Amino acid sequence: MSAQRRSGDVGAAKADAGFEIADLGDRRVLRTGGREYAVPYSERVLRMLIARKGVERAPLYLAFKGERAPHFLGPLFRFLRERGARGLRALEVGCSFGHMTEYLCEQPEIGALWTYDTDAPFVEMARAKVEELGLDKVREVALFSGEATCRLPYEAGAFDLVVACGVVEHLPRRFRRAQVDEYYRVLARGGHVAILDTPNRVFPLETHSVGLPLVQWLPARLAWAYARTFRPAKFRAETFEGFTQDGTGWQNASLADCLPSTGWAGLEDVTEAAGYGSSFFRDTARSRTRRAVLPLFRAACAAARAAGQPPSVCLPYLNLLFRKA
Repeated sequence: MSAQRRSGDVGAAKADAGFEIADLGDRRVLRTGGREYAVPYSERVLRMLIARKGVERAPLYLAFKGERAPHFLGPLFRFLRERGARGLRALEVGCSFGHMTEYLCEQPEIGALWTYDTDAPFVEMARAKVEELGLDKVREVALFSGEATCRLPYEAGAFDLVVACGVVEHLPRRFRRAQVDEYYRVLARGGHVAILDTPNRVFPLETHSVGLPLVQWLPARLAWAYARTFRPAKFRAETFEGFTQDGTGWQNASLADCLPSTGWAGLEDVTEAAGYGSSFFRDTARSRTRRAVLPLFRAACAAARAAGQPPSVCLPYLNLLFRKA
């Protein structure tokens, strides 16, 4: 018996190629691939997500608010809470499906939230969720071009908190320096910038987009050929133009990419104090392989500290928190 019938036939299920959506009043159930996903989002939002990501990938996004958001933002808000933060004006860089937007609105430390993206369908989804879920802390969900994000329409020092999660590696290299500089320009003195879930270009194994050793260090054409040869299921049919288009992220990002043009000047690194960096890598180790190599990473992080470098430079992913002095 279908979930829709079990709940008293609240709303008829609507079937399309590869998926079905049932309206149960307080939630919708997406059925695809032999599985069911119950969510608070409207059928409109679900259909927009499926149109943007495809029915195979869409279900991945449905759990992000409950899994990905607290995983990456939990340490940040514990750190801010311990320091008595209240009424923060926050900027979220890259709203995507709006899962981080939802989570940010639930945090009592946030007073008002602005967010933006360069992807029009994602902006439309986030705007729909703001309206339908009553996310009243959100002041704006803006759609900007890539060029426009090189000079954001906000005053210097406008925000107490800037959050960029899974963003910097996707920024086009021709714009990246100017775009990241904007995060720091709009950050108020005493405010924090969190740059999270950013694959580290220095780490030898690329684990974000291609999954091959050293691919992020190669010239683009050689990297494309490498990916097509050793990841044929994913890349054999990929054109060079598709492989190198804006947003692909296979080149990852360095620590320097995550800092402003002025480097460390005027910044306090509170990454480790907030529970990110090496401690985050240790505390979130789930796989047997990752737990087995923890002693190697501890040694590498200790060596980085001894050399006057942040331990994060040794890790596969950069999870960073800086305070603007």
